Amino acid sequence: MDLTKLFEMQKVLDERIVREKGLEGRDTLPEKILALQVELGECANEWRGFKFWSEDREPRSCVINREGETADEYYKNPLLEEYVDCLHFILSIGLEVGIKRFEYGSLNPQYKESDIANQFMRVMDYTLGLRDDDYCLELIQSFVYLGEMLGFTWDQIESAYYAKNEINHTRQAEGY
Repeated sequence: MDLTKLFEMQKVLDERIVREKGLEGRDTLPEKILALQVELGECANEWRGFKFWSEDREPRSCVINREGETADEYYKNPLLEEYVDCLHFILSIGLEVGIKRFEYGSLNPQYKESDIANQFMRVMDYTLGLRDDDYCLELIQSFVYLGEMLGFTWDQIESAYYAKNEINHTRQAEGY
């Protein structure tokens, strides 16, 4: 796993948003951090595992019919979609603090908790420090571990990122 290509793709999207939304010279880091925190909450909500009060604690997934396309159905994984939404903001924040690459071999097991709920909390903890200190590398490592714990392969994450990046560019073109 090497995030270099994803950082490059995110940079193109970020530059487009800044240019098209007239955000040159504006500090958007606080909003990006808040957006990441919101997306992490949405990701945890899709995971559902923390809902000890519920009998329905399994993540949602479904097959959806597509009209007018060659394939009659496609698989939708909302948990993966929310995870990738978080990844977009993590990459964007990373770029803003000067990180341009991250390789899987640099993962440190000290950033992995024993269960998913605590891993979500660790990731969230690192978002709280982003405003004052550079916790971005720790955030990336703990977030990668979260993806593994949620059962995602790097190929799944990368494919979902590419698909969502394309959607984000389309949204910008359509005045989102």
